[in-house]
Amino acid sequence: MSGTYAHRTRLAPAVPGTVETPSERPAWFWLMLWCLFVLGVQPWSSRVASPQGTTGSTNSLAKGLLLGAVFLVALAATKPGFRTRVNPASWLYVMYVLFACATAFLLAEPMGPLTRLARFLIGLVFLFLLWRPLVQVPERLVRAHLWAHLLLGATVVLSLAYSPSQAWRPLRSLGTGYRLQGVIIPMLPPRVGEVGAILLGLALIGLVCRKLSTLPAVTLIGLGGVLIAASRTRTSAAALAFGLLLALILTRKTWAGRIASFAFPAVLGLAFLMIGSLHDWLLRGQGTQQISSLSGRTTSWHAVLDEKVSIQTAIIGHGLGNKRVLLRRGEGDIDVMAIDNSWLGLYWETGLLAVAIVAIALIVAWVSVVRAPTPYVRACGALLLGYVTAASLNESGLSDLSSMTVHLLVAAAICDADRLRHRKRALAAQPAH
Repeated sequence: MSGTYAHRTRLAPAVPGTVETPSERPAWFWLMLWCLFVLGVQPWSSRVASPQGTTGSTNSLAKGLLLGAVFLVALAATKPGFRTRVNPASWLYVMYVLFACATAFLLAEPMGPLTRLARFLIGLVFLFLLWRPLVQVPERLVRAHLWAHLLLGATVVLSLAYSPSQAWRPLRSLGTGYRLQGVIIPMLPPRVGEVGAILLGLALIGLVCRKLSTLPAVTLIGLGGVLIAASRTRTSAAALAFGLLLALILTRKTWAGRIASFAFPAVLGLAFLMIGSLHDWLLRGQGTQQISSLSGRTTSWHAVLDEKVSIQTAIIGHGLGNKRVLLRRGEGDIDVMAIDNSWLGLYWETGLLAVAIVAIALIVAWVSVVRAPTPYVRACGALLLGYVTAASLNESGLSDLSSMTVHLLVAAAICDADRLRHRKRALAAQPAH
């Protein structure tokens, strides 16, 4: 399997007689590009109230321009004859994009899906361009991902000072109270919770593995915890706990340590049941029906599963971008609901074949995580993939260039690069014959 597990792609031939050298650009340059890339992937929501009256079309245009600019800068900064390494999970996502492009031409209006897929492909190529300056040493990419989420978290905190009345979003029909959202960068509470979860998780792993000093790590952990708590996002909290649990299990060297790791979720569950403030935060003022239906999500899930479609639609879907279902309740009572499940969303948008491709990509990424030799890299990969695995059941994103897709690609890239680095060191350590 080791002979076919990873693929190396040479995008241009090197000049004969020359030796490739690392990029002359400083580390902060690539760090800044990654932060801007994550900012461009950020789902700037038009549902966030802002004093400027930001619209969804303006947000999409701004994101597209930002992503295009970042890609062009990275392309200009990359030397001719560069090398890149494309891990299997990324190859599978390239296959997904090509499949979705082919099926888009069968739609009545293909330009919308093709535009989204072009953006997706640009994001994948951008990650390939970063192999030598950022991905080859996986700790660099982890650090860049942490800084990118710190930037997003800082904009949420600044939103409280900029427009406190709009930074707090009322729960309305979903419960009682308010939830923190981003205003400077339009960001709904679930995304705020996701930013806090990634911040807290990566900072905690960095502290335990001594990759971060105590004061910065505690600051980032505190900021992440505040974002999760203030956004009141249960999905992010549960996905973070699941990711940390897997990171703990995969870095334990003994079975006794792995079994003891299960005490972590048990203690956490008891805390939510016995501490009144945590229990109230978990319930969010919702009734039994709202809790059991996952804030109404199961209604749209049943609609997707019960929809009678043709074989062609089941295979290729309804078209990329169709993330909502139309519900008819009686005569003239029509409602539109988001699917909020990555796997059902994949099926609805791009069909069963796309579900299979992305599912295999996730499995292959998990194989990379398990085989990563460095405990710190393996723990970070397990956190990111554990978060994606859990959150994908309650949030959409894996069918597009979203934050969850980026987490998956980052986890696969750092663990694949770590295994390659370990293999090179082992070969270099062997005595010459």
